[in-house]
Amino acid sequence: MIVSGQTSLAAPREALWAVLADPGRLAQTLPHVSDISVEDEHRFSAVAHPVTALGETRVAMAFEVAEQRPGEYVRIVGSGSSGENLLALDVALELSSDGDGGTAASWRAELALRGVLSSLLQRAAGELLREQVESVLAAGVALSEGDRGH
Repeated sequence: MIVSGQTSLAAPREALWAVLADPGRLAQTLPHVSDISVEDEHRFSAVAHPVTALGETRVAMAFEVAEQRPGEYVRIVGSGSSGENLLALDVALELSSDGDGGTAASWRAELALRGVLSSLLQRAAGELLREQVESVLAAGVALSEGDRGH
């Protein structure tokens, strides 16, 4: 499944990019995760807790900041499992200045699910993925504001 979107954010492009390209700071932006462990300057792991029709599912995830162009682009890949359930995602974010001191962000996310999660999230996966990316971007704005002393 592929989902894409665009948004304007009230944070300077460089500041937002710095959050998204840093595994330790990026991990702080992820909604519904616990047990975050930063491996190195490109990789971290976390436990995601997506909610399905059967309740919360614990998914051990490994993430990597796979590609980056300073201030402009970051690509994050992740994979995880929970029993027989497998999840893989690939998110690419393009950032540009919006002319008002903020950031125009466009993104493309690809999600692959296997196992029962595939059936449980089939109809809701696209909207859930969109909400997750937008939540990460909003949290990234909040972290970048903290960097600027607001």
